[in-house]
Amino acid sequence: MEADGGTWPNGPLDDQVEALHEFSRRWDFRGGAERLEMRSDRLQLEADQLLADAVELGLTVANTPSQSRYDHALVLGGTALASIYRLRRLYELCEAGIEVDNVAVLTALREVGEPELELVRTHPEIAHMVDGSTTEFDVMTAATAAFSHSSAEVDHVANTNPHLASSRARVGNAIVLAAPSSDPSRRANTRDNYDVYSKQIGPTDSVLIVTSSIYLPYQFFVALQALGWHQPRTIEAVGFPPEWMDGVLVGPTNVLQELRSALFGARNTLRALPHEPAGR
Repeated sequence: MEADGGTWPNGPLDDQVEALHEFSRRWDFRGGAERLEMRSDRLQLEADQLLADAVELGLTVANTPSQSRYDHALVLGGTALASIYRLRRLYELCEAGIEVDNVAVLTALREVGEPELELVRTHPEIAHMVDGSTTEFDVMTAATAAFSHSSAEVDHVANTNPHLASSRARVGNAIVLAAPSSDPSRRANTRDNYDVYSKQIGPTDSVLIVTSSIYLPYQFFVALQALGWHQPRTIEAVGFPPEWMDGVLVGPTNVLQELRSALFGARNTLRALPHEPAGR
């Protein structure tokens, strides 16, 4: 923050996070666009130092799960290449001995554009997983089937409002879920998928979330809000090795963009926490 002309805020944690989130407006390189369409010409910070700081913050490293067994593993959808690698990460962890009772792949009916598909096709070992795919749901269903060596049984629920359409696939012991949006005016998001699947999670269950390391802080905060601190659950998140992406979506501007996302998640989590009345 100081390197970009700011001053570290004082006061209670809530106020500090609010101020940090407000400051991070300058790191919004998306402006509502998809991540692959982000502008990168407004970076004011020294790139090498920023990337080194990202490693220290854990945004560009892959940690190993702390437990050997989980009741649920939730794999979050994203761009086509990242989605496939998140699934690869989960199934490699399972092959290494991590036990998972239930796998839920939380995705969307978002259309995948040609640039996303071309990125996957530059990786011959996974290129076949996007053959015939038009949506993120298609990609993740095909990838789940490939990594689990299972076939998929798919059920689509159409709607005149595309935001309210949904899809579900059963692939081995995994469910691939594209939930309808809770708001008819926008497409479904990660929270919508969490809300639908959370009914399957018991009050004392353990949950492992698998995503991209750079998005992990924000998505962990969303999981806390959706799955709740009102239940004695274990919620843990891990990412895949960023080097799998060959430099895509893990550069300096991506780091700052996802720091902003992390602050947004932290701010919303703090706002949702119960607060003691003044004077207590």
